[in-house]
Amino acid sequence: MRKLAAIAMLLLMIVVASASAFSPRDSNLSTDVTVIAWSDGTDLDVAVANASNTRTTVTISTPTVDSRGRQVFSNRRVDVPGRTIIVESFRPAEPRRNEQLVVRVTEGFRSTDIPVQMVGIMEPESYIIPANTHWKVTVDLDFLSRDSGQTRLVVDDYYQTADGFNRDRIRVESLQGGFSQVRGNSNTIEYVRPSMVLSMKTPQVTGVTTITFNIRKTDGSSRRDEVFEGPLVMVYGRNVRFAGTSSGGSGRVYY
Repeated sequence: MRKLAAIAMLLLMIVVASASAFSPRDSNLSTDVTVIAWSDGTDLDVAVANASNTRTTVTISTPTVDSRGRQVFSNRRVDVPGRTIIVESFRPAEPRRNEQLVVRVTEGFRSTDIPVQMVGIMEPESYIIPANTHWKVTVDLDFLSRDSGQTRLVVDDYYQTADGFNRDRIRVESLQGGFSQVRGNSNTIEYVRPSMVLSMKTPQVTGVTTITFNIRKTDGSSRRDEVFEGPLVMVYGRNVRFAGTSSGGSGRVYY
């Protein structure tokens, strides 16, 4: 019963706090080109948004190498029409041990490295979302059951945007799972993997921006706080078209 009470306490102590001094991770190649990247551990998707009125060409590559010292996927040149978002998909090889998967995007003489987001405890329903719509993120809370004592998850009050102006409140839509008695049999306890769903309304923009937020785990001592970065997603307004995923090659490096 003590463990049951501890799990219940962990799940109930989820609060929303004021937004921390946090801004979305850098995703801008230029004032007009924005890039995000994410992976499920097998496939890699790179979204490139061109907010200008004219077509541009970017090269998608990587500084990440495999155990043989070779790039985990081959370079690809991509034409992006004006006011358009395209998604390029890759099947990278396994990175060298302890090496983070990074995407490098180049436009002319400008280049930037984009860390690839890996699916962790937070899973968004989409990484590319229309403006002024409701968006949800599912958070796996099973890791809390390994903690001892009193633990709190503190969700940012508001998400943060790349422009620093648009924002909206984050709400805990549902909290579920953990231990419970089986209906009709008071002597049977079942365990369902705990999770919560966060919901928010995306900003009302006409072009392109990115949004993200933080969740902080604390036991009351700020020295031991742990911060979990939320997914960085792309939001597009009525002046931008989402063209979907390119039908180009896989980008896989074969040996």
